[in-house]
Amino acid sequence: MSRMIPPEISAEAPPGERDAFEALKSAAGTGDWLVFHSLGIGRHISQFEGEADFVVLAPGHGLLVIEVKSHLRVQTDASGRWKLGNDDWTSHSPFSQASGEFHSIRKFLRQRSLDPMSYPTGYAVWFTAIAKQNIPPSIGWQEWAVMDAADLTSAASAVRRVLGSIDRDTRTKQPGYRHAHDEPSAERIERIRSALSPVFEAEIKPAERARRREAELAKHTQDQLAVLDQVRRAKQVLVEGPAGTGKTFMAEAAARRQAEQGDRVLVVCFNRLLESHLQARLVDVEGVTVSRIHAEMERIADVISPADASADWYNTALPLRALDEATTAAFDPLYDYLIVDEAQDVATEPNLDFLDALLVGGFALGRALVLGDFSNQNIYRSSTGDGREVFEKRMTRAAPLDLSTNCRNRRDVGAWAEHASGRDGLCSQYRREGFDENAVTVRSFATRAEEISMLDAAVRQLRDEGYGPKDVVILAPYRDSAAREAFAGKLVSTLGTGIRDASYVRWGTIHEFKGMEAPAVILTDISGTSGRLSDLIYAGATRATDRLVVLARNDAL
Repeated sequence: MSRMIPPEISAEAPPGERDAFEALKSAAGTGDWLVFHSLGIGRHISQFEGEADFVVLAPGHGLLVIEVKSHLRVQTDASGRWKLGNDDWTSHSPFSQASGEFHSIRKFLRQRSLDPMSYPTGYAVWFTAIAKQNIPPSIGWQEWAVMDAADLTSAASAVRRVLGSIDRDTRTKQPGYRHAHDEPSAERIERIRSALSPVFEAEIKPAERARRREAELAKHTQDQLAVLDQVRRAKQVLVEGPAGTGKTFMAEAAARRQAEQGDRVLVVCFNRLLESHLQARLVDVEGVTVSRIHAEMERIADVISPADASADWYNTALPLRALDEATTAAFDPLYDYLIVDEAQDVATEPNLDFLDALLVGGFALGRALVLGDFSNQNIYRSSTGDGREVFEKRMTRAAPLDLSTNCRNRRDVGAWAEHASGRDGLCSQYRREGFDENAVTVRSFATRAEEISMLDAAVRQLRDEGYGPKDVVILAPYRDSAAREAFAGKLVSTLGTGIRDASYVRWGTIHEFKGMEAPAVILTDISGTSGRLSDLIYAGATRATDRLVVLARNDAL
């Protein structure tokens, strides 16, 4: 039996084509033959496009293009026109049609260094319902190019007969031609198959995937601008919302709006990556200062924090030194409008004393926008105090605004983060709907060596899925993580030097990546029964916009 491409024929194909298909498919002694059916020709030599009914590749015999005509009646007239069955009269004969298909295929193969020179190639017309003796000789076609109804019972012999005739004619008309033994070979036929019908798998490029993701996120976060419009008249606004509800986007948009009105704007946050992100986003906006709160304290106090500075330095000593400078008689408030992003990380009395001194009118009378997730992402503070209350005591006139629509995470990623951390239903709506059973992968490990091996496999899998090195971030609850050990021992490929090395796969702590996002996140070192583990899982998992991999010790999840 011949190898047919495609292996089945449509039930809607003309009856003659179905008969020819079965005859070629079931012909004896054709186990090494390759037969294309309905081969599309997008690069036709004389028309926009075409289609070859059959292209037969017979090892040792040659290549034959066959045009099938299954009409019960075939006519020509004195002007050379053809009429097939009930079709209209046409000046285009079936032989010229077959010739066009053949020469189009041959030209295509020649362009790919597969020009059939050492074996016979040609075309034929197969009248599956007409006897050959009813098709008289003509200058318009070779007699051997006619196949008829009788050939349905011996299709292989008919193909060999036509190719044999082509071989004899070619030797007569083309000096130097010789049919090489066993050509076309099985290897050559496979190369022709690969050229005519390539097997490939095309995926969207990482850059295009990123562009579409950014466009989608931008579209959804634009909805938050309407929320800002609702509170435009309020001098102070206190915004609370879970991860992914667009708080950082609102902070950026508000900074632009206030700067356009001539205000001196301070955008303050807690960690370095978020500071760098906002600085890059607002670098072109005159009148806006973006700073970590401790960096602003160092600037005002004119000090440099020690490399080994303790928590007491940042929580008490530095704020007091900065406040001393900001409360001198000669110091004038520097900013007309204050924006605090990830406010739960900043919510201490010393920090707010300092910010109060920087703002015209202070928290009591000044203008401010404070955005945070006080209930779910308070991962820096060791105490369980309510950071929202710290702000509310000072901003007594603030308009409260609660967000619950997630604009960032795919529903399957966000819903998993909620469920795994015991926060089901936290977001009332997800803009990015859809479900992919592979969006979240959870794997368990028993040893550090097993975890590192899983980490390497996870990175490779994400890369295979089309995520670039810049798209993948590895996060852990603490610094002594599997990623750190893998980096030191060069045990995982494409790891960068840390969380700020965006040229390769970034890795670091959940705390360092707070307020940021990445297309794909790997959470590692999920273990233990700490009461803060659920907070860290939620904060870490919601950094992923599209894809999440979680590596947990057997007893953790």
